[in-house]
Amino acid sequence: MSKKLAFGLIADGNRRWAKENNVPVAQGHSNGFAVVKEVILPALYDHPDWDTLVVYGFSTENWKRSPLEVADLMKLYLKMAEEWPKDIKEKKIRFIHAGRKDRLPKLLMTKLKALEMETAHFSDFTLVLCLDYGSQDEIKRAVEAGGTDFKRYLEVPSLDLILRSGGEQRLSNFCMWQAAYAEFNFHAKKLPALTSEDMREVLFEFADRQRRKGK
Repeated sequence: MSKKLAFGLIADGNRRWAKENNVPVAQGHSNGFAVVKEVILPALYDHPDWDTLVVYGFSTENWKRSPLEVADLMKLYLKMAEEWPKDIKEKKIRFIHAGRKDRLPKLLMTKLKALEMETAHFSDFTLVLCLDYGSQDEIKRAVEAGGTDFKRYLEVPSLDLILRSGGEQRLSNFCMWQAAYAEFNFHAKKLPALTSEDMREVLFEFADRQRRKGK
């Protein structure tokens, strides 16, 4: 059986969407991650060509944001870690946390580790949540662990398509090694505004691309 495809999401635009809609920033983040669960994940899970979703949720640089916003984000991720497992386990989705393990709140890390263990035997679809993740940090830690064999220690697989919502056109320290031959879609809509129809168009447009990978 041929290898299925891996989809990377740079989840962007939550704060700007909140400002445009006159709601708290925390509401923008909450709505954005509701879209991940209710729109993006189902579109890939139900598609025969895809078996991996990698979500860039909180970068190693995001600690520089205001303490209030960081605290709100950690509350959101803890809520996700409490509410998402039921659906993930029912769908037999393997869950992986990518990123540093030493700076996230202890209760959050406990729940993430538990979900990893509880879903480790699933193999049909994988959800990778990148929290306190940066590609430079990931590569540095992998080299420290494996030297020239560092690729074995990377936490995220090679990606086939990277979608960045919100209109910005940069990787922002996301999966630089894994993006070597990825296709890119820089979507103008901010994450909370993305719809199922948008996702269908993204996947349809990707399927129409000719991927030569240097050939």
